[in-house]
Amino acid sequence: MTLKIYKMKFQHAHFGEGVLSESASSFDASRLYSALFLEAKKMDVVDEFMKLTQNANFVLSDAFPFIDDQPFLPKPIGYPKVEQDNADDNLKKVRQTAKKLKKIFYLPLNQLELFLKQQANIEELAEYQAQLAEHSYTTQKGVDPFEVGVTVYNSALYVLASQSPLFDQLMDSLQYSGVGGKRSSGLGQYSLEILSLPDELAENLTTNKQQRVMALSTCLPMNQEMLTCLDGANYLLKKSSGFAYSETAGALLRKQDLYKFKAGSTFQTSFTGDIVDVRPDNFPHPVWNFAKGIFYQL
Repeated sequence: MTLKIYKMKFQHAHFGEGVLSESASSFDASRLYSALFLEAKKMDVVDEFMKLTQNANFVLSDAFPFIDDQPFLPKPIGYPKVEQDNADDNLKKVRQTAKKLKKIFYLPLNQLELFLKQQANIEELAEYQAQLAEHSYTTQKGVDPFEVGVTVYNSALYVLASQSPLFDQLMDSLQYSGVGGKRSSGLGQYSLEILSLPDELAENLTTNKQQRVMALSTCLPMNQEMLTCLDGANYLLKKSSGFAYSETAGALLRKQDLYKFKAGSTFQTSFTGDIVDVRPDNFPHPVWNFAKGIFYQL
C-alpha cells in the first residue's frame, strides 16, 4: 500500500482528554479510527473497512502539525542524549536545556536530524509550538450551564495512512461529520487535502526495521513482540479508556482500559501492534481500539 499525507484543516474542534473544559491540540490514531468506523457503518461498508485495516500492510499515524508546508513529527523520547559531568556549570546548562525541552512537543521534519545531533535552536523550536492552535471555551446553556474546551487552529494537522479508494472515500465523507467531541455543535469538521510524502519522510518511514526507531502512532505490541521491543526502549504510556453504549442494556458501559506507548516513544526495533477489542464484559459486539505501529527510522 502507498503511504500518503492526509492534511486536515480544522477551524474549531474538541479533542477531550478526560475533562470537558479542556481540549487537546491533536488526537491519536485510535480516535480517528473510531470516527472512520462510524462513517463506514453509516455507509454500510464495515466489513470492507475491517478487512482493509486488519491487513498487515495498513498503517495509520497519530495527527501531527503541518505548518508552512512542513510536516512536523513528535519529539523523540530520550533525545537529545546529553552527556553529564559533575561540574556545576555543566549541570546548570543541562537543567536549563531540560526546562526548555519540556516546552517542545513537535519538531519540523527538516530539523529533526539537527535536534538529534544537539545542533537545533531550542528557542526557535519552542516558538513553533504556539503556531499550531489556541484554546478557548464555549458555554453550553441550559438548566446547568457548563464550559466546553475548544481548540482554535492556526494551522493544519495531518496523518500518515495507507491509501486506498475506500480509505479516501471515508476520509472525504468524514470532513462533514467531523472528528472529536461536540460534533453536533459544528466542531471537528475539516477540509481535506491528500499529498505525497516528502522524500526525507518516505525514506525513513518503516514498519519492519531492526534499528532505532520512533513511534508515529500511539501503539501497543502484540504479546509475542513485547519483550523484544522493551529492551533499550524510552517511552511514555497513555491510558485509553471511556464508555461504549449498549442498546441491549440501554446504558453506557465502561470499556476495558488499555495502556499504549505514546507517539514519540523510541525503540531498538519496530513492531506490528494490533487492533484490540476493548468491549465491556458481556457487551454484544466488538469495540475496537487501533494500536498498530508505524515508525520513523532515527
